[in-house]
Amino acid sequence: MTARDEDDVPTDVLDLLARALPVGTPRVDLRDRLLAQLAGRERFTPFLDRLMQLFDLEESATRIQLEAIVDPQAEWDEMGNGCSFRDFDGGPAIGEAHGGLVRVAPGSVFPQHRHVGEERMLILQGQVADEHGGHFRAGDEIVMGDGTTHELRVIGDQELIYAAVIVAIDFVVPEG
Repeated sequence: MTARDEDDVPTDVLDLLARALPVGTPRVDLRDRLLAQLAGRERFTPFLDRLMQLFDLEESATRIQLEAIVDPQAEWDEMGNGCSFRDFDGGPAIGEAHGGLVRVAPGSVFPQHRHVGEERMLILQGQVADEHGGHFRAGDEIVMGDGTTHELRVIGDQELIYAAVIVAIDFVVPEG
């Protein structure tokens, strides 16, 4: 059967074939190896193409930034309140904007801020909610327009990691 033939097979036939497969538990060594890969250095590789496009970077430059997420020696700037970031130059298509990676600890909030220029984000790990009712998780993209404001509250017990392209942000100081 060729790839083209697969498109012609009715979905109910494919469903029946899938149900005919034996159900079993994977071998312990295979399960452990798969789980180790999910937690290891390659866990963000499924986002590689999207990050290359977001940052307008070649594959090798994008992989360097992905490696920084899991490298304990990589330089991150601390913002306080459980937030840190890594700023870098993207390719020419992002113009005056900057590329960056952001980490926010479980239970923490990336503070209220106003966007100077458009912000584009790609959630790589974790879940986050904003005060506008948005709820986002790994794989979701968020676009915030120039002049918009929001804060990001981490949901659950997993660290939030996201990629962003921004021109600048101004932190909003609460009144009172």
